[in-house]
Amino acid sequence: MIAQALIGPGPTQRRRRAAYAAALGAGRVRDLTPDAALAGGAVVDLDDPDALPAAERARLLASDAWIVAGAPFAAAPAPRTLAAWPDLLCGPVAAMRADPQALGPRTMAKAIVVTETPGLGPAAWRALLALTALGGRLARLAARREPRGAGFQAVYGVGRFLDGSVAYLEACAGCPPGAGLDVYEIIGRGELREFDSRRSINRVIRGGTASPLPSSRPDAYAQFAAQICRGERPRPPDDLAPTLRDAAQAFAVLPKACRSRTAVTL
Repeated sequence: MIAQALIGPGPTQRRRRAAYAAALGAGRVRDLTPDAALAGGAVVDLDDPDALPAAERARLLASDAWIVAGAPFAAAPAPRTLAAWPDLLCGPVAAMRADPQALGPRTMAKAIVVTETPGLGPAAWRALLALTALGGRLARLAARREPRGAGFQAVYGVGRFLDGSVAYLEACAGCPPGAGLDVYEIIGRGELREFDSRRSINRVIRGGTASPLPSSRPDAYAQFAAQICRGERPRPPDDLAPTLRDAAQAFAVLPKACRSRTAVTL
């Protein structure tokens, strides 16, 4: 059972602290400090694990605390580290992946995540998580990274899912204020489903007729924190575990795909 939450620094710290305060009570939520006790009943929530100093990252990984981060840890012990999955609980990705039978045979899925905050890891993780949620496990991936100016990082990728349909990925971080956006699209022979955060109405197109996606925008991270704090130990629901496993595999392969001249087989 989770007794307290320790919130690491970062641009989303206020939102993450509020989510755990709603789940545990404000008195059981503290900021992560160098002298914080890392007991087995604690969950440490990090924005970007790559932003931590190496010594602090090693201290966390050697502790008994559960560690949740906005992107997977590289070479971390899997049992006590988790990459966050709020986008799978509610919002556009959760809505668009429902009822795959109505979609029909899939031809393409696309995920674009652009953030104003620094750190490419969390943006790439959200994009890959959305891509695998909409299209399934990736079979091949070709990608390139692009540094452009101070703080800006991007990765662009194309590939194929196991069913042969096309995958397209963009993740950008450190963009100018006001540039942040999420774009998701999935095309099947029966439907086209699309979401663009710049629009007020997003839609499903079926047989030439457009109908809106659910318009409510609940706080996905609040639902995620509540899920983390339930039960004996933090763990994803069984129905989400395959998607998280496939996304983690793609995230691990992404650096190799960026270095390779040809597509990498997963």
